[in-house]
Amino acid sequence: MTRRLVVVEDGREYSERFRRFLGHQIDFARASSLAEVRVRLSGGCDGLLLDLDFRRTRPEELVDEQGRTSEDLSEDERRRLVESQGIFVLRALRAEGRRQPALLFADIDDREQVSFLERSLAPLEILGSDVSLPEIARRIRAMGR
Repeated sequence: MTRRLVVVEDGREYSERFRRFLGHQIDFARASSLAEVRVRLSGGCDGLLLDLDFRRTRPEELVDEQGRTSEDLSEDERRRLVESQGIFVLRALRAEGRRQPALLFADIDDREQVSFLERSLAPLEILGSDVSLPEIARRIRAMGR
């Protein structure tokens, strides 16, 4: 049985890269918003791969810390939501009781913040841009096992 992971991103870079390197082993379903993630999860999912920054997402699809959307965002609020959207999507999913293992691709310099996020949104591992593609592939293969 093929494992299925949902790639949560505003572009296609992650899903295309993962399909190219691991598509023969794992089914990658792409989602660009919390609403799309929920749809993908209804078909079953062994894990989540999340980008942090969602600059290309329409403002009305951005979720806040409580998982709510708004059509009336100031530019400052939109920017704030964009910069941490992957965290907010995962936070909303955890609040719904969804416990799939997750990898968040983010460069977060503050080790205390990384530890807090990994504890409060567990099971979660945060991978920075310094992690090699072979290591990312190893961690993806290990998800949901």
